[in-house]
Amino acid sequence: MDLRQMEYAVAIADELNFTRAAARCRIGQSGLSHQITQLEREVGARLFDRTSRSVRLTQSGQTFVACARRVLQAVQEMQAEIASFDGPVRGRLRIGSLTLTAGKIDHLGLLREYQEAYPAVEVTLSDADGVEAITQLLTGELEVAVIALHEHQLPQGIAYHLLRLAPLVAIVGRRHRLRGAGVMDLGELADERFLECSPDTGLRMQVDAAFDRARARRRSVCALRSAGDLASLALEGIGVTIVPRPVADAIIPDDHADCVLRLDDPQALQPLALAHRDPAPASPAAQAFLRIALTRLPGQGAPGLEEVPDAPMPQSGDGLLSEASD
Repeated sequence: MDLRQMEYAVAIADELNFTRAAARCRIGQSGLSHQITQLEREVGARLFDRTSRSVRLTQSGQTFVACARRVLQAVQEMQAEIASFDGPVRGRLRIGSLTLTAGKIDHLGLLREYQEAYPAVEVTLSDADGVEAITQLLTGELEVAVIALHEHQLPQGIAYHLLRLAPLVAIVGRRHRLRGAGVMDLGELADERFLECSPDTGLRMQVDAAFDRARARRRSVCALRSAGDLASLALEGIGVTIVPRPVADAIIPDDHADCVLRLDDPQALQPLALAHRDPAPASPAAQAFLRIALTRLPGQGAPGLEEVPDAPMPQSGDGLLSEASD
């Protein structure tokens, strides 16, 4: 087998369609099918189950593609590192980012500074968060990620740099009975329409942990990825929600500040952290980004704690990720 065949297999796994994979790899569909047949013969196992309507990975194919991704990533890192000896840093940097605009950390400024310093690097962004981001860091699909997880919620193999801890707050509508209450217990939300963040996101894990500590239940009526959208819907009386304080500050107007309620739980905090594989990724592009980020971003050695001066850190066991990140 060769690297080209690995690229073909990865393309088919991504597209789950031979026609699209062939176009992506700039090869005829019959040529692609021939290469995959040859690859399966060399590997000694069927990698794809394919019919006229669908393509899916076999168990052997899942193993092969995961290994192929690591090999191709290592080759890219090697090529970029060698190229950097004789010229500017090149290559690709893949970043998972929880948010770019809400809060006091200047992600946009960091990206602008990096692009100005390393214009030859192709930067791609993803909104992968929580379990998805961690899985992609471990498989090499991402080099770095900004995540909303505590260190004890991570599997082994991930390096963690805490940037900030923000309190979680509840948002209620303009005419809600709890508006102006100031502080609330999560048990008061048991009969409310609860606007939920999507499963496997960092925010969802912190909200789940807070409800577990309160031994409270909730009645979820939706699941969205954007905490800002949840805050806007709650303000309109569609339901109630819980978001980090910086998101509430960015969305809720000053004349409705009493729609934002503090939680009676000092451990209800959302972290913001920079994560990468441990040891650090080998590519010069990723190493350059980490150097800038860890110098520019706050929190190294003394993470910012917004509006909660003496809040204890969450206890281990609050929504732990398994070693397999499932």
